[in-house]
Amino acid sequence: MATSDMPANGGISADEALDVRRALYSHDLLTPADMDRVFQTARKSAGRDSIEWTNLFSEAVTDYVVRQNDPSDYIAQAKADWLVATLKTGGGVKTAAEFAMLIDVMKTALGVPPSLSTFALREIETAIVSGRRGAIGGGDHAAGSVTKSDVEALRAVLYAATTGSVGHVTRQEAEALFDIAHATAQGACDPAFDELFARAIGNYLMAICWHDPSRQEALHREHWLDEHEHLPGFFSRMFAHGEVESFRDTLKSPLEAAGEDMAALNAQDAAARAESEKITVAEADWVVAHLTRQGPLTSAETRLLKWLGSEAHALPPTLRALVAKANDVRSRAA
Repeated sequence: MATSDMPANGGISADEALDVRRALYSHDLLTPADMDRVFQTARKSAGRDSIEWTNLFSEAVTDYVVRQNDPSDYIAQAKADWLVATLKTGGGVKTAAEFAMLIDVMKTALGVPPSLSTFALREIETAIVSGRRGAIGGGDHAAGSVTKSDVEALRAVLYAATTGSVGHVTRQEAEALFDIAHATAQGACDPAFDELFARAIGNYLMAICWHDPSRQEALHREHWLDEHEHLPGFFSRMFAHGEVESFRDTLKSPLEAAGEDMAALNAQDAAARAESEKITVAEADWVVAHLTRQGPLTSAETRLLKWLGSEAHALPPTLRALVAKANDVRSRAA
């Protein structure tokens, strides 16, 4: 018997995984009852699971939450809420398999509701503050410190596809990062956290939100393609009725409109780039409120100020003063 076939200290064996796979995929669509079976199986594990089970766990939940939608690959808010509620029922993310599944779900989707990514970040925050890292892929460490594996876990969640944008950090995610920075102010933090923190908060403040098609837009596009998939027959009927000139006039207009739309989009993008590099008063107030919430600045917050000082084209006076102070401290230290 192969090693993967053997249950390890109460873990789920390859044979058990195969039994569950056969039950799940014996019908067309996965059902809520199938998901109940998946999580019940996962939670009965009392040891190290076979690779066959961990793969099936991620695959099944991803199929149900991400692929089994209309349109496919966009996570509906209801399914995001279901997944969060299911994980919370078990006390939050408790195992490496659950965390790996959560990351797979978010990486596979074209759109992830912010509530799901924020939940994942808060689970990482809990692991960091408590010192229990088993669920996010690292060994236990002193509470209140940030390890290299913590940084990679944060990066994976932050840059999963958020609904409506590409690589854009949301306000909820930025809030979670500030909470982690404050909670670990006295701990030993991997230097990579400072850079991740600065760039992620900077992304929230300054990045252009490059929009993916929303779930509704993607659904409309699919329906349009379905309606026009028989265009050859449409052309044949048009030519048969001598409507060629009318067709040419009809075709010309959309092509010209498409060119005009592209030019307008390019102009909008250029304007958005210029505007995004300016920090507004409201954004500055938000940053200052978090920086001065308690105690001295953390190293991550100091790195953020330096990053904003070098990258932002315009800073309101309150934030400019903090940036100048951070740079002055750096100069004296040098």
